[in-house]
Amino acid sequence: MSICSRILFVFAMLFVSHFGTYGQQKHPSKLNDVFFEYVSKTLELKPSDAAQMRPVIKKYLDERKKVYGKFSDPLEREQEILNIKMSSRKEIAAIVGMHKANAFFSSEQAFRRKVREELKQRNEERKKN
Repeated sequence: MSICSRILFVFAMLFVSHFGTYGQQKHPSKLNDVFFEYVSKTLELKPSDAAQMRPVIKKYLDERKKVYGKFSDPLEREQEILNIKMSSRKEIAAIVGMHKANAFFSSEQAFRRKVREELKQRNEERKKN
């Protein structure tokens, strides 16, 4: 198994453990920590910037998670997520600048895509066996 496969495996396991117990958790998921490390590396954050970003990212992820329990209408949910992103972008831009603030959301999408791909691949492998 290559290093990339191992990293994706860790992402997938944390993703599954996070969403498999959604709503039942009392302790924050390690998925947030893995995501934060991924973003820090992707955006090439200085340690001081990363330290300032951690609470902002945690708040962003917490607020985003709450939206799914509040809104049953998909368009209202998307609008609320967009509002959270806009607010978070301002906070992130104050720390690392607008360019990296915009890149944060791209890296978030890339992270989610990698996790989905890994889960899909593992599901296909399980079906073969």
